[in-house]
Amino acid sequence: MANLSADAIGKFVQEIDELRKTAEGTLIDQTQLKARFDAATAGLLDADGKFDPAAWKNLSAADKETREGSLTNLRKALGNWEQEVPIPPASIMYKRYASNGAIIALTLFALFGLVGDLYIIRGQWNKATSGKTVVEDKTPSTSRVIDATSPSPPTPSIPISSADSASAATPIPAASVTGATSTTTTANPAPGTPKVTGLNKPTEESVLFMVILLGALGGFLHLASSMANYVGNRQLLKSWIIYYVLIPFQGAALAPIVYLLLRVGVLNPSNPASGSPSPTDSLNLIGIYGFAALTGLFSKQAIEMMADVFATIFKRVNAKDSLEKARPGTE
Repeated sequence: MANLSADAIGKFVQEIDELRKTAEGTLIDQTQLKARFDAATAGLLDADGKFDPAAWKNLSAADKETREGSLTNLRKALGNWEQEVPIPPASIMYKRYASNGAIIALTLFALFGLVGDLYIIRGQWNKATSGKTVVEDKTPSTSRVIDATSPSPPTPSIPISSADSASAATPIPAASVTGATSTTTTANPAPGTPKVTGLNKPTEESVLFMVILLGALGGFLHLASSMANYVGNRQLLKSWIIYYVLIPFQGAALAPIVYLLLRVGVLNPSNPASGSPSPTDSLNLIGIYGFAALTGLFSKQAIEMMADVFATIFKRVNAKDSLEKARPGTE
């Protein structure tokens, strides 16, 4: 590269400086842009920030060529700045660190989301794996009192022989005398006894619901781990807030799609059990639930995987047009 004259390089530096200042407020990284400009013009500007021709003349030919290359690359980087739309400072896409309130709100969202999701998963786990639901019998313990004073059917008279006359003189218990009282208490089983209800196998609805819950759980884990890393490194920008809020919902929505792909044959045996009363009998439920959680945790990779599946299924076939006439000399 031929070395430019002092006047030419001075105009070049002035043009780059004006573009750099005009590009403020756009999506261009201002910190990196200023660092590159300062490195390319180090020692070439006076106290007022103006280009010093004498300082340029004192540089060696190799140094001049290096500076010209840096300024040229910087000018190319600013070449399309006119296409950038200036972002107002009040916009959520303005490059600014997230506020303390936003960080605290995201932290609470992640904590309550994790705890709430785990609680629901715990309550639905038996139903989603075995089809059974364990509930606590809360029926209060009651007693039934039998009152002997209530009328009772008459006792038929039996002839008493002389031999039994002595025994007939035996006193009759007070409970059998009219007007006497006697109570008999019968109690129900104690409350709190667990009861198992439900079908023998999980239904399609319970399996799908568990897949959604585990996809959301993976999304909450991604949110918590990623946000903790960015906050710890002091790099969390407010433009990422929407992304973090949507991660759990993205995981909950992606998990059923991955579940449908797995149902094609990855985790579903080709020969299900004959006479099976439920379509979920032949499913590897634990494997499906594990994939659902991983889908929410690695949603980006899941989307890329589904893009590859789509590209494979709908691969373009470069077939020859059947209506096209074969040219002479071709088959």
